[in-house]
Amino acid sequence: MAPNNLEFLEAQSAFFQQADQEHFRWQTENPLIARTERELLDGFPIAAGTVLEGGCGEGGNLVNLLSGNSLVGFVVGLDLFERKVAFARPNVAGARFVCGDALALPLRDHAFDAVLCRDVLHHLDVREPALRELRRVCKPGGTIWILEPNGDNPLMRLLALLRPHERGLLRNSVASLGALVRNQFAEVRTESRQPLPVYRVLLHHRFGIPRLGWSRFLNMLMRLWDSAVGKLLPRKWWGYVLIELKA
Repeated sequence: MAPNNLEFLEAQSAFFQQADQEHFRWQTENPLIARTERELLDGFPIAAGTVLEGGCGEGGNLVNLLSGNSLVGFVVGLDLFERKVAFARPNVAGARFVCGDALALPLRDHAFDAVLCRDVLHHLDVREPALRELRRVCKPGGTIWILEPNGDNPLMRLLALLRPHERGLLRNSVASLGALVRNQFAEVRTESRQPLPVYRVLLHHRFGIPRLGWSRFLNMLMRLWDSAVGKLLPRKWWGYVLIELKA
């Protein structure tokens, strides 16, 4: 389902141009959310050498990736919105930040050993140029991770229907994302993560009760929840789609 181009782009700009400091703290400091965020990113080669996150926002993903990792090389975060980049610079130790467009990255060819692109593609009207740019800046044989919410997941579909800036999620599925990247890359690995992450709703920093993230009992309960639901819910309906590519 393709969004209306003008309304879609206006919704993205209106929502994302400001730095969301509250979301950054929630993503990196709330014990339950930070744990599940690190698990979602588990396996990304942050110590590969030169690393780029395209669409880094306030830098929350990089904080969670860099946490406890002393073997990290040169790390760059890039985002379209200057206020997010300005927030990230003093708040994310161990990384450098630059403002730039995912459709025309201001970076030289084959500069990075590993590239992360999380929650970006569904915000783009046209996605193929962004994929070409990710491949261009990654070294031959390097790793590219694309991590996207799955529009077939009940929680993600609800999010897309309720929030205009997330309407692009309705284009996302395991099958559609796989088809998209296979047009650009020969070597593709697809994995589903987080079956039904209800804690993202329950502990949401604006609409939920985030202080529950400090509860040891809730942390234990949510681990059991993930384990139980993961056995029942088909993987094509899980919350996130991870696509690992070789440049």
